[in-house]
Amino acid sequence: MMSLLLAHYTTWNLFQKGVVLTKDNLASRQWKGSIKCCFCNFDEAIQHLFFDCQLARIIWRIVHVSFNITPPMNILHMFNGWLIELNKKLMYKILVGASAVCWAIWLSRNDMVFNNSRAATPLQVIFRGTHWIRFWALLQKENGRPQVTLGCRVLETTAMEFFASNGWSFSYRISNGQFCACFSN
Repeated sequence: MMSLLLAHYTTWNLFQKGVVLTKDNLASRQWKGSIKCCFCNFDEAIQHLFFDCQLARIIWRIVHVSFNITPPMNILHMFNGWLIELNKKLMYKILVGASAVCWAIWLSRNDMVFNNSRAATPLQVIFRGTHWIRFWALLQKENGRPQVTLGCRVLETTAMEFFASNGWSFSYRISNGQFCACFSN
């Protein structure tokens, strides 16, 4: 549980102190690149990238449908009051999942910005997030891991059903040591 609290505290501090180098923060440090979000072409800021961007909104909507949890509105809401009505053990597991979603968005964004990778799809970002959730679950007590694994399966299944019902087809493959679902229309 202590490792989960440390991950929660670290994520909260990074977001609150503005040290996440989104393009608006890079520009304030004299960076000369475009400040446009690589997913949707609006100006990139922490709030936009993780909550307001259409990619993030789709991902949070799938989280909502999967677990019947209202999506967080912003970083402050995510770490202060979003899950207040839940018991602490469940709340921390969900916060680890939410942190993994943000981490997956961040890694996908960085792949596009710094490695000239193709745009990540919401399904790819979700599978990247569930990879990290499963990896971080290894820090939990063994008896808590099945619940986390089940949550990952529910999220992945809901996402695949959502996209399949909207005309997308996808295939499974291993990419960079991670299981992912790639899709096209």
